[in-house]
Amino acid sequence: MVEIIHISDLHYGSEFVPDYMENIIQYIKDVHPDSVVCTGDLVHKGRAVQFREFLPYLDRIRQAVPLLAVPGNHDAKNSGLIFFEKLIGPRRSRLILEDKDTLIVGVCSARDDIAHGEIGDEQLDWIGRQFNKNLENRVMALHHHLIPSPMSGQKFTTVRDAGEILELTQLFEVDLVLMGHRHVAHSYIISWRKNSSTTFLYSGTSTSNKVRADDPPSFNHIFLDEGDLEVYMVNSTNLKKALLVERKEHHTEFIRPRKTRIEHLLASAVWDE
Repeated sequence: MVEIIHISDLHYGSEFVPDYMENIIQYIKDVHPDSVVCTGDLVHKGRAVQFREFLPYLDRIRQAVPLLAVPGNHDAKNSGLIFFEKLIGPRRSRLILEDKDTLIVGVCSARDDIAHGEIGDEQLDWIGRQFNKNLENRVMALHHHLIPSPMSGQKFTTVRDAGEILELTQLFEVDLVLMGHRHVAHSYIISWRKNSSTTFLYSGTSTSNKVRADDPPSFNHIFLDEGDLEVYMVNSTNLKKALLVERKEHHTEFIRPRKTRIEHLLASAVWDE
């Protein structure tokens, strides 16, 4: 079994709350997962000073456990990918946990001053080459949504070539895809074959007050074991956990952390007229 902490949309420089970050770092030290994955928007404006000021937080995580981070659209602002690569790490990378039989592949979906995501043919080829390895647990991480999630606004900021990535997850039997971007904790499970499925997992904003409705800032605590999966959404303010999704052989349970927008609409008094 591999244990992963999934954080995202930290937004240092805009509504970032240091106490939330301290809670997450302490949580990581306490549970000591096999790795931490950050799916982008570490900073808000891509400025060198923001990356430099945020770096000590990230270094404290790295001292505790292996870390893989991918850039988000806010990291890419103002040519910020230059400073991401200088101070944080490469825009795409892989993390192999040999003792856990796990491969985590992180890719860059961000472009400077463009809200939507795109992977491109060259990265698609690179992703395929990484997953062409005989490891049991296969995880991919990127910033932008591949599938729109409810209660996350109507702005079109998914990945332009999402179809190719979805197909790639089928071809290489990827177990889990981690994403951020719209600040909503959510998940989808797609069964490609009789005994094969991929979970698409979104994280809320982990360390900022840039939340939606009454959602709390949050991160995900993941347990993945040869296709079996348990994910807990953890409130960054008080570290309380709630089951988000459980996937076992012949059984899947999805716990929605909120009402959907459709449910709110149907509950509106206007429909009683």
